[in-house]
Amino acid sequence: MSEGNSNFDEFEKKNDKSQEDLNTGLKVLSFCIPLAGAIIYFVKKDNEPVAAKSACNLALIGFAVGIVVRIIQFAVAGN
Repeated sequence: MSEGNSNFDEFEKKNDKSQEDLNTGLKVLSFCIPLAGAIIYFVKKDNEPVAAKSACNLALIGFAVGIVVRIIQFAVAGN
């Protein structure tokens, strides 16, 4: 009976980890360097889907912010 219980404990630990969000340092990295966010997404997508989604979202937001900043920079500088 203890064997079945240990399998349940392993499942619970894995299930808890799969629901954890990305830590703050990786969130900042995903935002500032969208390519890193994409890599983190593909590494974590199977085992930690919540963290992977967070990395993907922040990478897309960082990419969009970068484009907007470049457009503003181009408009102001004129070059």
